[in-house]
Amino acid sequence: MKRFYKTLFFVFIFLFFIFIGNVNANTLNSVKMDVFIDDNGNADITEVWDYTVNSGTENYHSFKNIGNSSFKNLKVSDETTNYTLLSHWNVDASFNSKAYKCGINKISDGVELCWGISSYGRHTYTINYTIINFVSELSDSQMIYWELIPSGNTKGSVYIKIHSNFDYDFETPVWGYGNYGGTCYVYDGYIEMQSDGKLDSDEYMTILAKFPLGTFNTSNVLNKDFNYYYEMAEDGSTDYSSTNASIVNRICTISAIVFGLIAVVAVFIGITLPQENLLKFGETGNKVSKDVPLYRDIPCKGDIFRAYFIAYNYKLLKKKTDFLGAIFLKWLKENRISIEKQEVGKIFKKEDTCIVLKNDRSFLNEHEEALYKMIKEASKDDILQEKEFEKWCSKNYSQILHWFDKILDYERNLLIQEGKIEKIEIVKYKIFKIKQYIVDSSLMDEAKELAGLKKFLEEFTLIKEREPIEVNLFEDYLIFAQILGIAKKVATQFKKLYPEIIENYNYDFDDIFLIYTISNSGISSANAASLNAGSYSSGGGGFSSGGGRRWLFRWSVDGMGSR
Repeated sequence: MKRFYKTLFFVFIFLFFIFIGNVNANTLNSVKMDVFIDDNGNADITEVWDYTVNSGTENYHSFKNIGNSSFKNLKVSDETTNYTLLSHWNVDASFNSKAYKCGINKISDGVELCWGISSYGRHTYTINYTIINFVSELSDSQMIYWELIPSGNTKGSVYIKIHSNFDYDFETPVWGYGNYGGTCYVYDGYIEMQSDGKLDSDEYMTILAKFPLGTFNTSNVLNKDFNYYYEMAEDGSTDYSSTNASIVNRICTISAIVFGLIAVVAVFIGITLPQENLLKFGETGNKVSKDVPLYRDIPCKGDIFRAYFIAYNYKLLKKKTDFLGAIFLKWLKENRISIEKQEVGKIFKKEDTCIVLKNDRSFLNEHEEALYKMIKEASKDDILQEKEFEKWCSKNYSQILHWFDKILDYERNLLIQEGKIEKIEIVKYKIFKIKQYIVDSSLMDEAKELAGLKKFLEEFTLIKEREPIEVNLFEDYLIFAQILGIAKKVATQFKKLYPEIIENYNYDFDDIFLIYTISNSGISSANAASLNAGSYSSGGGGFSSGGGRRWLFRWSVDGMGSR
């Protein structure tokens, strides 16, 4: 009898995954999106899909909660054919009726950009369209706030570039939400978003950016201030639900649910197994409350590597690039590098601000030594230019990206040795051995200290009982502010409050911005190269950064894909 149930268990598992595989037979390998915002705040968008299609009759990209915005000028093409635009799109039309045609399908809370699947196999689709009123006018500023890549089906790598007739500077506030684990920042005059590998079904990409009033001549006026939408994005209070899925899609979804319930009854043993290598960060989860007290000391006993691990796993880290910048600031403090204007170029000489490597290589750990070697290799002459680092990272993307993951793995193993993370092995039902990591509550305390320091530095100008700050402490503040993604803001306000500190500082105030530029351009280049190669996925045993949101039940299994 036991043998029968065991056999039944594996049969159901096998059939279940076959069924799920058939439901999700199509593979969206990669998406590249170029968004150009004109002077009137409208967006001309081009998407390029690398898509393997094995089922369905149409592809689509849905946009929800569009408000006063509208869509026009839809154009779709594949490798050989420009598709014909239909004035009315019928979701339930036949395969042949949709072939080489495209159209805009209006739904209750938005639109769907649709085009027919003309043949099965791997295709490159180019989709062009315009969003009228892409930019919104608020009472105190202007903003863009769009879910550009919806959640739902699994998607491959995603890269988004947002640009205009003017260059965005480093002070342009931008945020990326959606747990996509990648980056969102201003680089070389434009806004860049990219995923860290593929996006799972619950991951999406939402952009929030703030501009001064008068930046765009938009007619989309909203009677709210920016903080209203910022809090909405941070709290994840915007719900997106689909109400217009096709009959086929509904049938597939319902069938999957029913089949899944049947499978659950038969294989409940299997689905109750815990995940292997799961880090459990206490009963309250791994997100720090916003109501933490101010923390004025240096957290994690000054250990920036421990701080990186804590910030990464407790969702205090905006992007990995910030930690690279923190290393550079640490080296500046220790006089291992300097920021200097150098004459560069073999034939046509020009002056450029560069990172100059010093001879002191007595590093305390292997991670700094490994990074130093990479920087030295990229510079060739111990004078690192931004373009040199960008080129090296593009060529050696796996090396630099895995450097971040190795630190996370090292810190986790170190915490295991310290007894703050317990590695256990659970035997379930006498046949399954599952590894788990149970995390001591003291790590949450350290996360609260990091969050408290961030709160203290952000609110420093508002604190009445400010005490004088020593130069060394200011340097440490700035290093940790860099890890937390607020170094530029902190440096700006400290320069105004304590100009005398800046005079005694180990490096110039503008060096912070150069480090920001070099770090971002290098890692951006590495991420772009890894996405094109499709060979890198983030490790480290932790969780990715990005915002969240509350979910409604979704009839539609995807907002971007085929049906």
